[in-house]
Amino acid sequence: MVYFQTDYLLLEYHAASHVLLSQWYGKCSSLQYRQALIRLIRLARELGAPYTITDSRLLSPLDPDDLAWTRDVYVQAFSQLPLKRFASLNPFDPAASRQIQQVFASRPHPLPFETREFDDLTSAYDWLTSEE
Repeated sequence: MVYFQTDYLLLEYHAASHVLLSQWYGKCSSLQYRQALIRLIRLARELGAPYTITDSRLLSPLDPDDLAWTRDVYVQAFSQLPLKRFASLNPFDPAASRQIQQVFASRPHPLPFETREFDDLTSAYDWLTSEE
């Protein structure tokens, strides 16, 4: 079921497999970016989704304020979700990819659920839905 769709982001929940997918399509404003991530957190909590995929392959580099907000606010809230597994697809843009890596590397503790990076959605989805 599609919960949110714009020209820059898709939020979709696959009820049969309990997978929440966020897929970035491109550039958006700072406000749109932050509101989208807040919406993702709220949706994951409401659904009690145990599995999530973040496909950031088309995400552009973040400006310094959004990067700090992602690190200080979003990742803190994300780490408190009741997830079992989190799959990610990193940005194609090298600068954006480095930023995402830095955001998660700067955490004092690892995320409290299994995480893995993938190159394609099919592999990510298969891993999330495979037997633990």
